[in-house]
Amino acid sequence: MFNTRFKSHHDVKDVITSKVKRKISLPFKYWSLLNKDPIDIDGGIYVHTPYCDKICSFCNMNRKQLDNDLEDYTNYLVKEINKYKFKNYIQKKRFSVVFFGGGTPTIFKPHQLEKILKALRETFILAENFEFTFETTLHNLTWEKLEVMKKYGVNRLSIGIQTFSDRGRKLLNRTYDQKWVKNRIKELRTKFEGLVCIDIIYNYLDQTEEEVINDAKIASELSPDSISFYSLMIHEGSKISKDLNTGEKTFDYHLERDRKLHDIFLNNIEKEGYNILEHTKVSKGTDSYSYIKNVHQLKDLIPIGVGAGGRVSNIEMFNLNKIVTFYATDSPLSTKLKKLSGATQYEFVSYESIKNIVGDHFDEIFKLLKDLEKEEYIILFDDKYQYTRKGTFWGNNISAILVEKLFELEK
Repeated sequence: MFNTRFKSHHDVKDVITSKVKRKISLPFKYWSLLNKDPIDIDGGIYVHTPYCDKICSFCNMNRKQLDNDLEDYTNYLVKEINKYKFKNYIQKKRFSVVFFGGGTPTIFKPHQLEKILKALRETFILAENFEFTFETTLHNLTWEKLEVMKKYGVNRLSIGIQTFSDRGRKLLNRTYDQKWVKNRIKELRTKFEGLVCIDIIYNYLDQTEEEVINDAKIASELSPDSISFYSLMIHEGSKISKDLNTGEKTFDYHLERDRKLHDIFLNNIEKEGYNILEHTKVSKGTDSYSYIKNVHQLKDLIPIGVGAGGRVSNIEMFNLNKIVTFYATDSPLSTKLKKLSGATQYEFVSYESIKNIVGDHFDEIFKLLKDLEKEEYIILFDDKYQYTRKGTFWGNNISAILVEKLFELEK
């Protein structure tokens, strides 16, 4: 019997937004802050490319299909990067993570990548052991582009595979078949010494248990450094959503089925030496995913590009377009809630990390953790707790109820 206190997945970010309204800030406060000295010299950079040459059927994110050569957007990114060149705050920091997301950041031509990466490395000083990630598809990543990326320090690739099933790839509008994908990853391993990480989607329309098992099997054979795995989210505006609305496709979603396929993938991939890094990512131990850890800890994140979001100190910002940026200030309570959410995203969560955030409210939070243990979502140890398999599936919901509890205690 499928027994749980949760009936559907919730986004903990939405929970925080509903509890604490952000205060609108003004651009001059952000740019004035950049003339000061940073309290923490660590930080990150996020660069967004809202373009793809082919739109996945499940995607409704901030992207659009490429209809030009991106020369204008290249020059725009360089201009945005150069705005930070002589800012005291920036020059005194050492950036440990850089993340190019999208969209497809490798959609640029080699000379455009050269221009963007050269500007970035001339403006921002990277820490000694930095992590430099590019999201990419396999067909967009030419060897010429890869050489440019390596030249400027890219040492981690996040590749959107989604599934190795030929039927599934056609459904999700992915380019090329299983055989080509496998060969391409193997060849990539011979040309790139950095980390190779992949994304897998499970519980897509009519996916069989055999397809899930086979995705885990092929992934383990290719031995990526980490694997992100997500249940298919059907967003309004995506191709799949439109096909479901018109009746062209059908999808009889069942929560029990979602959890079963989740557990099948995890059980099979763990047999091959992978361990849970966070709720939706497994690693062989070689990938620490420093970018997301910085985000969870509310480290500075400089946002560059249309659709990029980030923060400096307690000021968050989001670039709506090339002209308009939205700025907001986090309250002390909002900061606490976000840090608690971030601290509870991993397989093991230390009590000390929670105490550092919730302070005198720890005993009340711990009572809730005891309830979660009784319901078999977590296992309590002397100095930490661990999510069970059921708890991993409901990890974001568990983070949400801990956040809601802290909000009640702080009111």
